[in-house]
Amino acid sequence: MIDAAPAVEKMHDILAPPAAHWWPLAPGWYALAALVIVSIALLAWLLVRSYRQRRVRRAALAELHPTLPLNATTLIVKRACYGYFPQQQIASLTGAAWRDFLLQRLPAARAARYVDLLTEVEHAAYQKSTSEPQQLRQRYHDFARLWLRHALPRRSND
Repeated sequence: MIDAAPAVEKMHDILAPPAAHWWPLAPGWYALAALVIVSIALLAWLLVRSYRQRRVRRAALAELHPTLPLNATTLIVKRACYGYFPQQQIASLTGAAWRDFLLQRLPAARAARYVDLLTEVEHAAYQKSTSEPQQLRQRYHDFARLWLRHALPRRSND
């Protein structure tokens, strides 16, 4: 019979393998990092594009002031439209055609509320600007702000 005691004494302890290092990463982590970088770049590009497309609208809203004459407010709105619609289409619009253009871009419920105001502004355009009532200027200013915010398309003609 073989003596087991000397064999046990000759045995060494079990050696544990070294701990796994975090570098180099598994291929899945590289794919995830690439996906995150592409997503951030795409989001940044979309935000910059959106900001640039709305610059005409922002400029027009910054120019609007309640004390401006009605014709000046109309010019600001028309200038903003040049950035979103073909120039030939906008330049030829005056009077009732301009009023109809503005109303077409609004939802029917809102358009119905502003028909009388735009008709009044259309008639006031042919009178002296000194006779414009301040209340009419304020109402038209409010309409212009609403129209610029909600009726212009999402994209400009760049």
